Amino acid sequence: MTRTFLVVLACAAAALSSASCGGTDKDDRGADGSETGGGDTSGTGAQPGSGQFSVDAQGGTFTAEDGFTIEVPSGAVSEETVITVERVEDAPEGAVGPMYVLGPEGQTFDKPITLTLPITIALKAALGENTVLGAYGFTAQEGSNDFAPLARHDVSKESVVTETDRLSSVYPGMPLPTAMASQHRYPSALAADGSFLYFASGGTEDVATGDNNDGFIYRVKPGTAAAEAMIPADPDPKSLWVNDSHVYWASGGDDDPVIPSAIRRVDKASQEVETLVEVGYVVSVIGDASALYFGDGFGEKIYTMPLDGGEPVVLAEGAGNPEHLAQDAENIYWTGGAATNKVYKVAKSGGEVTVIAENEAEPAGIAVDAEFVYWANVGDGGVFKAPIAGGQKTLVHQGVSMAGLALRGSTLFSTDTGGNRSVNAHDLESDRTVVLALGQPVAWRVLAPEGQGVFWSNAGDYRYQGQVVSYHTP
Repeated sequence: MTRTFLVVLACAAAALSSASCGGTDKDDRGADGSETGGGDTSGTGAQPGSGQFSVDAQGGTFTAEDGFTIEVPSGAVSEETVITVERVEDAPEGAVGPMYVLGPEGQTFDKPITLTLPITIALKAALGENTVLGAYGFTAQEGSNDFAPLARHDVSKESVVTETDRLSSVYPGMPLPTAMASQHRYPSALAADGSFLYFASGGTEDVATGDNNDGFIYRVKPGTAAAEAMIPADPDPKSLWVNDSHVYWASGGDDDPVIPSAIRRVDKASQEVETLVEVGYVVSVIGDASALYFGDGFGEKIYTMPLDGGEPVVLAEGAGNPEHLAQDAENIYWTGGAATNKVYKVAKSGGEVTVIAENEAEPAGIAVDAEFVYWANVGDGGVFKAPIAGGQKTLVHQGVSMAGLALRGSTLFSTDTGGNRSVNAHDLESDRTVVLALGQPVAWRVLAPEGQGVFWSNAGDYRYQGQVVSYHTP
């Protein structure tokens, strides 16, 4: 840990009560009456630890040159109190600005003091107009490296404003996602029920079959990191959907040896695997209480069939590459990818296909609520919405290369594989976007089940570097 400079000023208590203190006037004196320096001493030859500022029962405000601020309210202390502020550049993982060691560590206050912590992290892509980092003030008890977020977190692009009732180390940071599965080969599809998170991947290196097309369906309990495979090796499994009894998946098939693409399912209790149908090149699957709906990438079709299998019925042709599906009670929605650059819907009972949007830039992830369809574009980095009944599209968020979408209530979650490589939460009511995580190695699919956290799959930049992670708001 490198401590780069001590931000120090000595102010008379009366001056502190009305304005920020600063400068190096000879009238600025410490508690013992000696003169003290002020401001950033780095690069000046001054030694750190050479200054301090004091405050009494009237309270006051201290602002450093880098924007760090302490506001001590009236009545927070009963007698003159000397406070030191030391800036530390090497803050813990997840920090988005420097750490400050406030002393004397352990000093408590009768009323919370307010801290403004500058955000200084260099981003690869500028944040949008209504976008901020999901940052908190983190603090640890004196002598501890166990940092925890403070409750208040008023965030702007420039800073986090928070409160504490004691002096200790503090920094602005983002809560880190928790790995539920690591060192997997390109994990992708996600699904969840009340007990498990399910995902598809090529497995870990210790179970590699020698066929790079093989993969597995895993399940892992939220809050743990012990994923178990539910099926033997299967050709290119993808796009999961679960109900109370089974996990369904799109099996991609193989050309060598020739193994047909299929819809398969595994019984959650017995882990017995069934093949329900072999058709085309299945790239997606979703379902409801009575039927399955799936996309065929080679045939460019959307199909439906009963949950227990049977003859599939074509709902739509010319569907492009329908890797991403969404549904409501009446309709199936999908994006055609780069094959058509369109967004569609069709009734679950069949009928005419409606084009909701066209001339998109490789639309991918899709979600739907009672009024709107939402989709993410890989090509132009936009997340858009358009009325289900038809009408003008609206930009929800501008990223770089958007991939997955998930909707929970009025919050739309998205993944961006370019730029800041982020996972984002868009509040559809306030039109505000919060970046939940930065630097995610190819975040593909995202899932946000009711009553649970947010989950996403990181494909990883290299083989066996993939992860499935969870995120919970502090």
